[in-house]
Formats: sequence, C-alpha cells, structure tokens
Amino acid sequence: MKSHTEDLLLGIDIGTQGVKGAIVSLDGRTIAEAFLEHSCNYPKAGWAEHDIKKNWWQNPCWVIRKMLAESEVSPAQIRAVFPSGLHPNFGPTDSNGEPVYGAILYSDNRAVEELNEINQRFHLKLTSEEMTPKLVWFLRNEKQAASRMKRFFDAAQYFVFKLCGEYVTDTISVGGWGAIHHSPTASWKTDVCEQLDINLDLLPKVVPPLTVVGEVHAHAAEETGLSKGTLVVAGTNDVTASTISGGATKTSEAIAYYGTAGLLPVMKIDMEIALRQPYPYEEKGLRPQDGYLYDYPAYCLTTGDSLRWFRDEFGYEQRLIEAQSGISAYAQFDQLAENAPPTCDGLTFIPHMLGQRSPHFNPHASGAFIGLRRSHTRSHLFRSLLEAWGYMIRFGLEKYYPDGHPLKRLIATGGGARSQLWRQIVTDITQIPQEYAPNAEGCIADAYLAGMAIGCFDNLEIFVKNWLHPNEMILPQPEQSEIYEKGYARFVKVHELLEPIFHQD
Repeated sequence: MKSHTEDLLLGIDIGTQGVKGAIVSLDGRTIAEAFLEHSCNYPKAGWAEHDIKKNWWQNPCWVIRKMLAESEVSPAQIRAVFPSGLHPNFGPTDSNGEPVYGAILYSDNRAVEELNEINQRFHLKLTSEEMTPKLVWFLRNEKQAASRMKRFFDAAQYFVFKLCGEYVTDTISVGGWGAIHHSPTASWKTDVCEQLDINLDLLPKVVPPLTVVGEVHAHAAEETGLSKGTLVVAGTNDVTASTISGGATKTSEAIAYYGTAGLLPVMKIDMEIALRQPYPYEEKGLRPQDGYLYDYPAYCLTTGDSLRWFRDEFGYEQRLIEAQSGISAYAQFDQLAENAPPTCDGLTFIPHMLGQRSPHFNPHASGAFIGLRRSHTRSHLFRSLLEAWGYMIRFGLEKYYPDGHPLKRLIATGGGARSQLWRQIVTDITQIPQEYAPNAEGCIADAYLAGMAIGCFDNLEIFVKNWLHPNEMILPQPEQSEIYEKGYARFVKVHELLEPIFHQD
C-alpha cells in the first residue's frame, strides 16, 4: 500500500542516449529514479535521427511507470512535471502528434546547403546545430512527408504535447533555432519565414520555461501512470537543465558537460532572468549564438559518444564483465587508461566523428587517430579519447576568446564526469580548476524547476544551497600540466593540418 503523503516533484530528462527520471521531495531527497538507454539511427553518413514516438514518449513513459512501481509513491503526490531534452532537433508530426518522419537531431549535417543559403541571405553565422536549416531542407526535399506535417517538436516539447496537448516551445530553447525568431519579443520574424516558405501556422507558441501550460489528460495518465490533472510545465533543453544541476546560475559561469556531446556553454545573463523572461539580445550574426543564452566556445558532438563507440566496437570483454559483475565497461576502461602515460606516447585523437561545431564550424570534419604505433594498446587509445575533450576545451576558449576567456566558475557535469580520471585529465590540460557536483543530474534540476513553476520555490537559491551536495574541487597538477603542454601543441598542429583535408569543394 502506498504510504507516502508528502508533495513530490517529477523531472524527466530525455537525452541522446537515454531517458532519466527522478521523483524528488520538496527538501531535495530523491525518492525514486530510473534510466532507460536508447539509441540513434544513422541512415546516411552525416545524418542522425531519433525515433520520435519511442525515444521521446514511450521511453519516458516507461521510466515514469518504473519509478512509480518500484517506490511507495502515489501518483497523486506528484504536483507537477518538468521535462528537459536534447536540443535543437526537428521532429515533424501530424496534428495529433503522430510522426511523419524521424526526428532530425542537433548532430545531423544534411542541411548544409540550406544553412549556407540562410547565412548568406540573412548575414548570420548559423551552424548545422540550429534547427531552421533542417526545417527548410525537409520542406524542400521530403515534400510528401512535409505535406502531412502540422507541427514539429524538440524532445521536451513533444513530451509536453503528449502529456497535455499544448503545442509550445520555450524562450531559451528557441534561441537555438536560428533566423526565424526574435528573442527580445519572443515573436516570429514573419518576413524571414515568408522568404523561406515557412507557414506561420506550423510554429508553436513561445513561453518562458517556468510556464504551467496544462494538465495531464486522461490518455496520458493511462500511459504514464501519472494522475489526471497533474500540472505540466513548459520545460526546456538539456543544456539548461545540466547547467542548473551543477549549480552554475550566474553570468560567465559554465559547466563542462561530459555527455554524448561535450559542451562548454558560457551563460551571457543570469539564469534566474532567462527562466522567466525572453533573452534580451537579438540575433545579428556578429558571432555564433548571439541571440541565445549561451556562448559555445567548446562543443564536440562525440565526446561521450566516442567512448560509447569504443566500448561497443572494442569492449566485448568489458561488456561481458559488466553483465556478470555490474562493474561498468567505462570504469574498466578507466583502469586501463591509467596504465597509459599523459599524451599517450604521442597518440593524438581528433574527436570530430560527426563533424566539428566549435570553435570553427566544419560539418565535413571527421575523427582521426594520429601518431598510432605498433606499441600502442587499448589503454593508449582510450586515454586519447579522454584527453581530446581537454584539448578541445582549451582550444575552444583560446580561439573564441582571443583576449582571454570570461569564465568565473567551471563545473563538471554529465555522466562522463563521474570519472575522476577524466576530470583530472581535463583539469591538467586546461589548467582551469573544476568543481564536481556528484548529484548533478538534469532530471533533479528539472524537478526543482517544476517546484519553481508552481510556487514552491521563489528562486534557485534553495537548489544551490540545499539540493546540491557539496562540490568537490579538482585542481591542476603542475607536473602533469607541463607534460600536457607538448600534447596540446601537437593537438593544435594536427588540427590545423587536417583542416584543409576535411573541407570539401
């Protein structure tokens, strides 16, 4: 029999490689949590898709049902749900939310022609990251499916639609679409939409992330196990949830996100403002993301994904041990990597397995092991994957901010940040101290944001002070940093030498 009577909050984080959920009490105790892994589809080179219905709805439903089944929580205790999700993506559906095509992901490079056209026509600096070029590509190249499209979604917003029937996006996430949205007024640029043949009727309502947009309807209650009438909040992207989860809430604070993609999002205004109001600066094309909450000086699409690739292709033994003992394959590879020296005896990994996003955009870039010798082992190979993220952060900061970076605080988050070895490698390479919040989970931040939306909390102060565990500080080791100076110089040189090879005519 369900015995709990206290009010609870639900956070759901829909990621590239899986869905994680948490049910949390108002004082920050995690009452239940669950995770379900899922995968991407790669139908062609440079393309990346999600199964919209499975990954963005059925898998979150499974996670919620699992948490309810394995805890003493009554669905009636959950006062509100707040989702976050991978971003920006283009997930086209009909009017009922039935997919008409796969979701084209943030990491997809198929719309390069449309991207170049939009940049030239409107004097912007978009990359393949933004959603609008993918929308234009779809309208031009998949006309039969496009004729059936009545809506399109990001992951979190699809979940919201399926829960309560409201078609919305949020004022933070829409800043990552590019070209068609005016951030200061949270309105659509009708002239740009007309020039790109985008029907204004396709576009969602734009609201701040903390807006309560509806209630769980009867059908969604059956599928999720939630109570009919549970409040549904607009939600936001996973970058924002991860940033908050680490305790980064002020201008020029940032997380180093060790996720499927590696990301260093540097906030340009305080998070408190961004959660409640439109971003006040217009996209003008002076630099990438200038109409968006974050700068992305370092952004690698396959930071964690390269580790997963290595595990899947070269970790059969480790996966068997994991199945038998519960010791993760990644933890086993960490132990192997400790046997390899810093800079991996001259082995350098260039991590652009799905193209390069930042500090220079190049959708044609690819991954490469340089300096591979017969004496190298799996230990060297795996350690080179870890070192590449440190090199990318330093490289990105130096290129993006040539007069010196503005970082006031850096916090390691994401699943990969659980690796003490990886955090130390990155700290030694960048020579920037990193904090580490052990319970920095996007779904925990989501739960807190659900509470903010319904008035349980006035601001983020309680989250930072009471919900987060004390952060561990990782400091650079001078002797290791000196060794990595040579490795970094080699990384930069190799990167520059490969640039012309990666570019296509």
